[in-house]
Amino acid sequence: MKNDIKKMIKVAEKLDWSVNVRENEFTFEKFSPAGQDFILSITADNLEEAIEKIQNRCNGFDCSEEAYLWLDNTGHGKNGAPYDMKDLYEDMESCLEMMEELHDELEKIN
Repeated sequence: MKNDIKKMIKVAEKLDWSVNVRENEFTFEKFSPAGQDFILSITADNLEEAIEKIQNRCNGFDCSEEAYLWLDNTGHGKNGAPYDMKDLYEDMESCLEMMEELHDELEKIN
């Protein structure tokens, strides 16, 4: 495994992400503050590409849309998501912040 990829994994693990690597596929997994299992999956050949993919994921992450996916037909959380819509939305904001923190820390080693 390339040295920059090893560094990326080490940085992610310091931020409490669990990292699974299969060839050039990376799965970052971490629990949100509300206890949801949040997963970020990317395909990258090197650190620079991984950073770019994570940035793209952050840019495209819509907290409202993500929260909506976890709401039932009455507007409450389902499948272990926070019951209150406001709490669920705030948890999605936290997930975005977790991804941004990972991106920012990886930028430092690039």
